[in-house]
Amino acid sequence: MTGRTFARYSTVAAIVLVVGGLFVYREFIAPADVEGDVLGVVSDAGRPALGEPAPDFVLEKSGSGERVSLSDFRGQPVILNFWATWCVPCRTEMPDLQHVYDDQDVVVLAVNWQESDSVVGDFLDEFGLTFPTVMDRQGSVREHYGVVGLPASFFIDAEGILRARNFGPVYGNLLTDGIEAAR
Repeated sequence: MTGRTFARYSTVAAIVLVVGGLFVYREFIAPADVEGDVLGVVSDAGRPALGEPAPDFVLEKSGSGERVSLSDFRGQPVILNFWATWCVPCRTEMPDLQHVYDDQDVVVLAVNWQESDSVVGDFLDEFGLTFPTVMDRQGSVREHYGVVGLPASFFIDAEGILRARNFGPVYGNLLTDGIEAAR
């Protein structure tokens, strides 16, 4: 191989590596920079941290297709709950979440993970759930919030600041302590 041929192969290899690296960065590393009211897109590039604003997002409400954002509930404490119908601990905590939604001055915003409207609608009817439920069809909001397993709950105060979080079911003092932290 001549020096000139080696230089050409090296140049081509360098270009392939740069283009590949840019692709990997854009697709897997860089935060999404988007404008406007895009479903499933979180407005803040960082993961939610205690004492910081909870990242806003827009998702469709189960059954109606109405767009709902976390910021729609500003001025009220919010329990942001990630769940799925097949998740046994999620099923167990739903009556308690409905109870606090009915009896306390707190919003429960349930974010369903990648299920169909019909499956979620049947579940809501079966359990008599009336709190707002939105559909995270691509799982992007769940991923942005750092939720690996279900259920997961985030307790957000009236100003939109994340005050507490729980990965796993909220029961007993976990639920009441989270609500108190959000007040």
